[in-house]
Amino acid sequence: MNITINNILRAAVLLLATVSISAHAQKISDLDNDQGAQGDTVMAPDVTKVGDWNVVCEAGGGANCAMTQLGEDSEGSPAIEFVVRKIEEQDAEIDGVKIVAVADIITPLGVLLEFGLRLKIDAGEERGAPFRICQKHGCLVREPLSADVIASLKKGNKATVTVAAEGAGPIDIDISLRGFTKAFNSL
Repeated sequence: MNITINNILRAAVLLLATVSISAHAQKISDLDNDQGAQGDTVMAPDVTKVGDWNVVCEAGGGANCAMTQLGEDSEGSPAIEFVVRKIEEQDAEIDGVKIVAVADIITPLGVLLEFGLRLKIDAGEERGAPFRICQKHGCLVREPLSADVIASLKKGNKATVTVAAEGAGPIDIDISLRGFTKAFNSL
């Protein structure tokens, strides 16, 4: 990737995170003009740094919050955005497993979809997840997180996300887990 694409990707990824926690649907052109759908001023989200994570909440103390971190490739360029949101439904289950959160992992275009995405916490077991959708800003994996996975993330030092790119093969991107527990508990 060249620097121009990296800057565009960083802006797109941050925009996706901001838009995903907004309680009101808005057009992208409204965000660009700092105007809401009704002509109201769109307030920037509240961002708090917690360890290596950013906790992003609706402006003005809104309840919709997510924690996010940009993962960089070996050259220091932003390669993914890792977003974690608690789910509000207390009885959410998938195949008998209680789900407490959802991870949205956004990658640049050009990943090999059939490879999917893999996540490994420290030296633990590698988990795989398929891509959900690709749009002009990147590709998305949305994966439910059980209480066991959250506990592993809280105890861990780093999570390694692996994707594959055409001609480059598997690419490992480290996500620091420093501050994960405090950030997650603040959601």
